[in-house]
Amino acid sequence: MTIHKGNRPLVAEEGEFAAATSTLPVLQYYPARGRAEPIRLVLAFAGQAWFEPPPDSIRQIQAIQRLEWDGYPFRQLPRFIDEVQGEVDLVQAGAILRHLARKHDLYGGQPGDLVAAARVDMMLDGVAELRAKLREVVVVQQLADAAVAQYCGSVLAPEQQLKEHDMMGPGLASLEYVLANSRFSAAGWFVGPLPSVVDFAAFDLVDLHLAQPQLEGPVRERFPRLVEHHTRVAGLAGVREYLASDSRHAVVWPVDWIRAAAAGSGAARAAGGSG
Repeated sequence: MTIHKGNRPLVAEEGEFAAATSTLPVLQYYPARGRAEPIRLVLAFAGQAWFEPPPDSIRQIQAIQRLEWDGYPFRQLPRFIDEVQGEVDLVQAGAILRHLARKHDLYGGQPGDLVAAARVDMMLDGVAELRAKLREVVVVQQLADAAVAQYCGSVLAPEQQLKEHDMMGPGLASLEYVLANSRFSAAGWFVGPLPSVVDFAAFDLVDLHLAQPQLEGPVRERFPRLVEHHTRVAGLAGVREYLASDSRHAVVWPVDWIRAAAAGSGAARAAGGSG
């Protein structure tokens, strides 16, 4: 398997913004993990190489994505072009993940197993909801002490405490319960006898928590099955190589890259003006 290397991944430019390549799918996203990281994990596990446009191209895409609705109908990234002629050209991270799950038989069961597929869809939506809660405390609230304390007492509450909490929606205990009780898999995955797309989405969610010192301790202490699952996914062939490679972006949240890029552009303009 060949994955892009270095800070400026190679891309076969066919068109102004590398909308397609002659042989490989294109993943347009910021040089950060963000919502594209589960997509990268699935591609790595499936042994499917891909191209990502370099940062300069992403800056150009930023300038048009809110105006060019043919390629960016929801005015955002990621965008994934999976076919040579662009027949499969998608935005929305959840839609991209589900497409890849269908293509690579990662829907929790045999093709056509509607029960397993429905369970995978349900779990994916739950993970997405939890990810939104995490983004709120990390990106919006900037890990303020009060926000972290509230998050640890609600989203990261152990099972019994969560049952007594008035917070709407899931906590990490919801995922821990599915694994600990083998609800949809007797093999230690979330759904079915083999890894499914939800395993990679859940890995990313736990990985985001473990990357924050304020959250890592409670996660490791309260959700041992999720941590064990995270280790297991990290050891899968393809995923293991991707995580150890320089193909994995160091920046976790794209907003950090966007802010840094904007600050750099401002500094460059100021330097040019002062000259």
